[in-house]
Amino acid sequence: MIKIFLNMKAQYIKTEMEYSANFWMMLFSGVLTRLVSMAAPFVIYSNLPDIAGWKRDEIYLILSFLFIAEGLCSVLFEGIWQMPAMVFDGKFDCILSRPVSPLFQVLSYGMGLQGISVFLVGAVSLPVFLRRLGLFHLRGVILSLFFVLCGTLLCMSIYLIGNCVVFWFDAGGRTTIPYTLSRVGQYARYPLEIYPGIMRFLLLFLVPYGFICIVPVEILRGSSPMSFCYSIAGGSLGFFLLARAVFYRGIRHYESVGM
Repeated sequence: MIKIFLNMKAQYIKTEMEYSANFWMMLFSGVLTRLVSMAAPFVIYSNLPDIAGWKRDEIYLILSFLFIAEGLCSVLFEGIWQMPAMVFDGKFDCILSRPVSPLFQVLSYGMGLQGISVFLVGAVSLPVFLRRLGLFHLRGVILSLFFVLCGTLLCMSIYLIGNCVVFWFDAGGRTTIPYTLSRVGQYARYPLEIYPGIMRFLLLFLVPYGFICIVPVEILRGSSPMSFCYSIAGGSLGFFLLARAVFYRGIRHYESVGM
């Protein structure tokens, strides 16, 4: 299944590269938008010594984990964002008619070009700021790879739950709920300490972007115990199982366009 999944992504890349100008413009725009977002901490730290005890490089490390997770989700699981269109265009009927897991088909469908550049920005900046913080050693690298894996799974699960609302809300294929959930991730670019309790609860338990990028950096910098790694792993797996259950529950509620 993994080989089939990767082959499908390779074919999507070939298809997109037929329009070379569009391909490179999308890559450039992805890099540009992320570089602009990384300029905000630079401006802030030009006027402040720290934010709740966090250094500028630690904020950039948070951004690196977030960019990698968002980029990988866009490249690998862009089909999640195509679900509303599939449902209201009738393409979801084709998915259900095939003798292959519907979830596998959705996850393997399409690919976000901007995700490639977003991932590259994160992948380049991560080792840079690990080194600047003195964390570029075997333990730090292994932990970082573990956090990337868990963070990508969590990010994908959040997107999947958000887009599954299409099975319950007849909005012509358009709903702001998934985009609202994804925008919550913008608040995970800074330490939890600066937010009120309700916002911390939201970022840790309801829309757990905090476990994608903030808690991993807390563990690496030593402000959270290593035992939190178990919480990240368990939370990622648990949230994925929840997203999977919501997806298949939604399928049971789904009505074909021909009905």
